[in-house]
Amino acid sequence: MATRARTRKPSRTAPDEGALERIAARRMPAAGDGRSLAEVACDEIRRAIREGRVPTGAHLTEMELAGWLGMSRTPVREAMRRLESEGLLLNQPFRGALVMRLDAEDMQQMFAVRELLEPAAAAACALRATGSEIAALREVLGREAEVLGNPAALIPLNRQFHDLILEAARNQFLKKAIAAVYSLIPLLGDSNLLDEPHARAAHLQHLAILEAIEARDDAGAELLARSHVSHSLECRLARIKGNELKSTLNPQS
Repeated sequence: MATRARTRKPSRTAPDEGALERIAARRMPAAGDGRSLAEVACDEIRRAIREGRVPTGAHLTEMELAGWLGMSRTPVREAMRRLESEGLLLNQPFRGALVMRLDAEDMQQMFAVRELLEPAAAAACALRATGSEIAALREVLGREAEVLGNPAALIPLNRQFHDLILEAARNQFLKKAIAAVYSLIPLLGDSNLLDEPHARAAHLQHLAILEAIEARDDAGAELLARSHVSHSLECRLARIKGNELKSTLNPQS
């Protein structure tokens, strides 16, 4: 799944001010925030991988992460163990951990699971969503339409759309199963939404899914969601093949 070959060490960036504020708040716990330092570390490392600040294939050490997060190595060590159990990191004894990289076969297996779970969520949403939840979905897609050429703004909205569908499905077991799959999405590499034609196609697919949900057409929502996931996989596989072809034609690049 991930190569064990040594990879070039990526440059590190300092944690953003929001991260430092959340860590400081945890040392003096705020009302309603029950996270441990290890949970804070997990959340920040996941976010860094998801946003591409720590790329797949990168080598991480406890000391580097502790410095980046502004905390001791003990909660960082626990966070790394949790992320290893989730499949985000690969433990390398005495060397730290490697951010996992999915190959084409891994990707197809992941999307096979998504093709089962996400359509089920869309169908349940069509049956159970309240009027306010449908309005929230419509609002997200309205904002999405305004930023189709801006991946930094579009990617969070895309995730919000899918998260709202999952919440409205009201199935705790489905929610946990999809969360396990979504936790590995950062390992897919660059988002398809970086490509504007794909972003526009995905937006139209979102609109069609929402229309089925509004019509309480659970079968239609399920079918459209399955097609949406399938299209996303096709785009990713095409990019992999394209990159492989570039490497063959330009071995020095």
